[in-house]
Amino acid sequence: MARSWILAFACFIFVCAVPASAGNVPTLFGKVGPDFDITLKTSGGSNIKQVTAGTYRIVVSDQSGDDNHNFRLKGFGVSRATSVPFVGTRRWTVRFTRGKLYRFVCDPHAFVMRGSFKAV
Repeated sequence: MARSWILAFACFIFVCAVPASAGNVPTLFGKVGPDFDITLKTSGGSNIKQVTAGTYRIVVSDQSGDDNHNFRLKGFGVSRATSVPFVGTRRWTVRFTRGKLYRFVCDPHAFVMRGSFKAV
């Protein structure tokens, strides 16, 4: 009897410890540069206006070849950014909370290069 309880408990711990499949996490695509452009889009290419609250993979393509842009994503529980001299791709996993506003911005040009969306 004790063995079956220990086996059941071990199986429970294993199931809880194994992360969810990466295929279940939606992906959003951020892009900054090379000009004065910054976007966050769905895999279908639509601009983000709102997202369903939950966990997302963010793939950022920083194409600011002249070293004067970055991509910052910030909001409740989220603060991720590329550096201004960085050029390349970054991947982040973030969690958006229902009812909260999130912003993406190029820090050096925040007055013109920015966007926002709400988690619903």
